[in-house]
Amino acid sequence: MLSAIASAQSADSAPKHLQEVERLTVSGSRNMPQTEVSEQTQKLLNIGGLMGDPIQALYTLPGVVYDTTDSAPAVRGSSPRDNHFMLDGQRTGPLLNQLYGSALNSELLRDFTLYPAAFAAPFGHATGAVFDVALRDPKAQPLVGVIDLNMLRTSALVEGSLSENQSVYAAYRHSTLQYFTEKGEKLEDGETITKVPVLNDYQLRYQWRPGDQHKLTLTALGVGEKAGINLSEASEAGRIDPDFIGDAYLNSNWHSQQLRYEYFGQQQQLLAISLLQLNQREQGGFGDNQFYQLNQNNTELQIRWQQPLSSTVLLQTGAEAGRLNADYRYDMILYYCTDHQPDCEANRGEREQDDDRLSMQYQTLYISADWQLTPDLLWQFGSRYDHQDYTDDSLFAPRTHISWFVTNKLELVASAGRHQQLADIEKSLPKIGNRNLQSPRSDHYTAGLRYQFDSWRLLLDFYYKNMQRLPRALNPAEDPEQLHYVSDVTGHSRGVELMLEKELPGNWSGWLAMSFSQSERQDPVTKENTPYRLDTPLVIHGVLNYKLSNDWTLGAVFTGRSGNLYSPITGAKPNPYHPDYLLPVYGELNSKRLPFYHRLDVELRKQSTLFSRQAEYTIAVRNLYNRENVTGYYLLNQPEQQSYNINKDEDMDLFPYVGMKLWF
Repeated sequence: MLSAIASAQSADSAPKHLQEVERLTVSGSRNMPQTEVSEQTQKLLNIGGLMGDPIQALYTLPGVVYDTTDSAPAVRGSSPRDNHFMLDGQRTGPLLNQLYGSALNSELLRDFTLYPAAFAAPFGHATGAVFDVALRDPKAQPLVGVIDLNMLRTSALVEGSLSENQSVYAAYRHSTLQYFTEKGEKLEDGETITKVPVLNDYQLRYQWRPGDQHKLTLTALGVGEKAGINLSEASEAGRIDPDFIGDAYLNSNWHSQQLRYEYFGQQQQLLAISLLQLNQREQGGFGDNQFYQLNQNNTELQIRWQQPLSSTVLLQTGAEAGRLNADYRYDMILYYCTDHQPDCEANRGEREQDDDRLSMQYQTLYISADWQLTPDLLWQFGSRYDHQDYTDDSLFAPRTHISWFVTNKLELVASAGRHQQLADIEKSLPKIGNRNLQSPRSDHYTAGLRYQFDSWRLLLDFYYKNMQRLPRALNPAEDPEQLHYVSDVTGHSRGVELMLEKELPGNWSGWLAMSFSQSERQDPVTKENTPYRLDTPLVIHGVLNYKLSNDWTLGAVFTGRSGNLYSPITGAKPNPYHPDYLLPVYGELNSKRLPFYHRLDVELRKQSTLFSRQAEYTIAVRNLYNRENVTGYYLLNQPEQQSYNINKDEDMDLFPYVGMKLWF
């Protein structure tokens, strides 16, 4: 947060980079609306080939890879399920849609920050990474709007002032793919659309600023998505597993309302009180009337206080208390499985039904201090306490970070901390999980440097994570106590990341990011270490933005990385539940690697006018040279021939995209 008060330290004794900060003067009230996107976030939004989805920019950062299984980012050797997304300082519904894209409207983003490891005490609920998203405030201006038309979504935004100290914006987005498909359309062999895919989301924010020290903000968000398809015996899924034959559908949505009050005191004093209501509903079905339904309701109160204790010490404290109520129903064939075993079919259970609910209360306390030990040396230290009563689990987590400006251009940094997240709900339900499953934990350690020279910036980071209490699935035939899951898997990841960035001014900007890493898990039974499925030794991202003229901009993104690990299919065996079908026999866990993945995305943007209004036109191509990237292999039954094939899955082919924005 930008402070209106300069440090009381002597400017004469500080190095040049600190003198410039101390001499900055901010005029106006401290409760002025934060309406502009941050500099770092704007760099991400300018990346070519995003196709209107700002979440795609994350995959150009060091240590971030796309996981095709969960359709989500994996960071520094951790699972996507180890990450935590925050919106305006609190938990949020899924920001990554299950069908495609994300729930983020790029016109409303103010800040989008990735904390890949060893994050500070205010951040929790993750052993992987934290994605901290902040929406901007409504602008105090006459009523204006933006219309965005593109191949994937259409959106409209209206914002402006209601009075001198009140402003509002409202935005709505609706998918357009449903207009290019229709019910009954054949997709591939044995696949027929029964519900055309539809996605929509909305964002509403009202802000009132009474006086110079108070700000009241009401935010309402919502996302919905639905789709349906029929899978026949001739479909790929039907030939892999006949239990999937039938209608498959997805219908999910979430809605949240947040009321936040902020008080801006003298100097850097800040009090923020937020009340959140979050409702998430998900239902899906497949096969012979198998289905699941989950309804979650979160009510959460959060209080944050920031107070300077002296001219060199800034204190931050916070507390959070909430309740989760969840209702669930299911009628499914269960597979007890985690993402670190080759054969989920081996842990097939019976078809189970249940209709129940659970309730959980959770509390968080944290304290953090920034201490400017010298003009060049900053020490941040703190701790965090989390407790939840569902499994009666608590954690005291110390955190620390140090920053030392060796020279005006060279900064050395180091961080360490303990982190924890709640165990997966589906693995801890009473009937199909372990009610006493422990929460995963992880210790993070990082060290690195930042070096600035002219318009170039170099970042180098080393990291190490150890992981404890990861879940392991038990074979139902060898589980007399019916625990289903236990928390005894351990693991670690380590790596080095290098990023060289070219900043403006000039006609071009961009960066080259490279990551070298290793991620392993240890089986507690065999004591063997095996590579984790998302172990990616080499990742390369190249980003270029080039200003061709005053109106035209070219953007390009190159992605290259080691192929994912997989357990090879070495043969086939009879399916005990379906005699005419075969099941794959797997070799050593994660012992093979897919071919090297690479692709190039390009984008052209033109600034223009339409009907005397500002307009922007976009033409983009994903996977420009149509690289056939293999994402996995699977066994495909040929029941009529009593044989099978081993087929490959591939990523998206060349995909063109056009869009237009109009401001009015």
